[in-house]
Amino acid sequence: MRLIKQNDDDAAAEAAMRGGAIGALKYCTVALFAGGVLNATWPKFRAIRPPQKGWLMVAAFLGGFGNGSDTAFTNFERRDRELQIRLANQRRHELIYGTAEEKQAAAAALSTPSEPTPSESASVPAPAPASASA
Repeated sequence: MRLIKQNDDDAAAEAAMRGGAIGALKYCTVALFAGGVLNATWPKFRAIRPPQKGWLMVAAFLGGFGNGSDTAFTNFERRDRELQIRLANQRRHELIYGTAEEKQAAAAALSTPSEPTPSESASVPAPAPASASA
């Protein structure tokens, strides 16, 4: 379980409210269209009083808001989880193979000629001193 920060909570609530508003607008649009068609073609629906037709719009609004906000929040969580997985994979890759800076430093170290180490200079015989008897 991860720690949820306040800005994450606010971003999730904003996404859910935006999705809910869009869902409510969609459902109410369909309900208005269906109500208009039913009012024009079906006498029993035409006989229903306007307040009861208003309650049908409220039901469509609430259903659309609930469905839209749930869908938007689920998609928000899915995007957040994908980001977490991507960052975890990147950290694991950097632990195994190193970061880009480490790779550049290693490439630069390989391209520059190195000085002989003290162990290499000890294995080379020293030149003999010139003799003074001549």
